[in-house]
Amino acid sequence: MNIGAQQQPLLSSTPDSRTAERTAAADSSGGASGSQGQGHGSIFQSSEDTDGAVRHPSSATETFFHIVCITAGTGILQLPYALKEGGWAGALYILLAAAISAYSGNILIECLYYMPGMRLKSYSEVVEAAFGIHGRRIVRLLKDFNLLGVVGIYMVLAGINIDSLVAGTALDRLGVQFWIGVSAVLVWIVIVLAHEVHDVFVFSIFGTLTTVATVAIIVWLGISDMDYQDVRPPTKLVDLKLAPISLASICFSFGGNLNWPDLEASMRAPKQWCKTLNLATAFIAFIYLSIAIVGYGVYGDLVKSPILLSLPPGIPVVVANAMLTAHVLLASPILLTAVFIEAEHDLDFNSAALEPKTQWLYRVAFRSALMLALSLFAIFVSDFSKVVPILGAVAASMVVFVIPVACYVRLFKSRGAFSAAEYGWCAFIILVGLMCLAIGTSQALANL
Repeated sequence: MNIGAQQQPLLSSTPDSRTAERTAAADSSGGASGSQGQGHGSIFQSSEDTDGAVRHPSSATETFFHIVCITAGTGILQLPYALKEGGWAGALYILLAAAISAYSGNILIECLYYMPGMRLKSYSEVVEAAFGIHGRRIVRLLKDFNLLGVVGIYMVLAGINIDSLVAGTALDRLGVQFWIGVSAVLVWIVIVLAHEVHDVFVFSIFGTLTTVATVAIIVWLGISDMDYQDVRPPTKLVDLKLAPISLASICFSFGGNLNWPDLEASMRAPKQWCKTLNLATAFIAFIYLSIAIVGYGVYGDLVKSPILLSLPPGIPVVVANAMLTAHVLLASPILLTAVFIEAEHDLDFNSAALEPKTQWLYRVAFRSALMLALSLFAIFVSDFSKVVPILGAVAASMVVFVIPVACYVRLFKSRGAFSAAEYGWCAFIILVGLMCLAIGTSQALANL
C-alpha cells in the first residue's frame, strides 16, 4: 500500500483503491524493511517476511465464515428486545451499528499498514504506534481480558444450556459445573490441536450454520405464532428515552474486530479484506434485521429477552437452544486465537532456533495452563458471569469503538487533511463508544 505522506482518509477513497495500495506496499516491502529494522524488539515486520508465517493462508470465503461466526453470537437473542426499547427505529440502529462496525474494522487494518512497505503485527502494536508503549500495555490488557471473559461466559452458558437439555434424563444429576467443565475440555482440545486460524475453519462453517439455523427457527416460529394471536401486541415507532440503551445493546452485537488483524494476516489475498468484511457485515445485518423485525413485529412490547422465552415451547425451541450451545463452543477457539497468537509471538514460541516439537510443546503447555485457569474461574467463582460483563463493557466499548478511531486519526492526520465529514463521523463513533461504555457498565452493575 502506498501509505506515504499523502495518504487519504478512508471516506475519501474506495475500498478497492485502498486494498490495491496495500498490496503494492507488500510487493515493495523489501527496500523499506531494511530502514525500519526487523529485530525481535521491532513492532514492524516486512509484508513479505513475517515471524511465524502462516502455513495455510485462508481464502476470502474462509475469512467470511470466521467473521460471521465471531460476530453473530448469542447477541442475536436480545435484538427483538432492543427494538422494544428503541421502537421500530431500532431497525435503523442495526444499520447504523453495521456501518460503524465495518468502518472500524477497515480502518483498524489500514492502521496496520501506516508505515510504507511495512505491517504492524497486531492490534496492540497499532496502539503502541499511536500512543506509545503504555497505551499498548493498557489496550493489550483490555483486549485479552475481553476475549478471555467472553469465552469464559460462553463456557458458562454452554454448561447451563447443556444442563437444561439433559433435564429429566439420567444425566440430570451431574449439574451445571460438570457441564461447564465438559465445555472447557472440548474447547481445550480444539485450541491445542489448532496452530493458526486456518485450522479452525470447519468450526467457523458450523458456527455460522448454527446461527443461521437458529435465526430461521425463531423467524419461522414467530411468524407461525401470529395465527394464534387474537390481539396484536402494541409497538411504537421510536422511544427517545430508551434509544441510547437500544443503540448500545445493538452495537455490542457487532463487536468482533479484536480478531480482525489475525484474520487479515491469515488471508491468501489481503487485498480482499475490505470486500470480505463489508460483505460479512452486510450478511450479519440481514440476519439481525430478520430476527429483530419478526420478533418485535409478532410480540411487540411484550417481547422478552432472550426471544426464546417468548416463543411457544416445544422441540423447535429445544433445537434452537442446542444450536446456540454448539455455536458458543465452536466460536470460542476462534476468539482465543487473538490471545494466543500474539502472546506466543511475544514469548517467541515460533523462533527458528526451536525445534518444531519444542514449539508445539510450548504452545500446548501455555494454552493448557491458560484454559485451566479460565475454566476454574468459570466453574468455581460464583459471580463470574456477573463480574465479567462489568469489565467487559469497559473493555469492549474502548477496544471495539473508541480506540481504533483514535489510532486512525492519530496516525493519519498528518498525512493529509481529514474532511469535516470524516472528522464528524469519527467523533460520532467515539461518542457512541463512550455511550456504550456508560450504559453497558451501569446495566452490568445493576445485574449484580
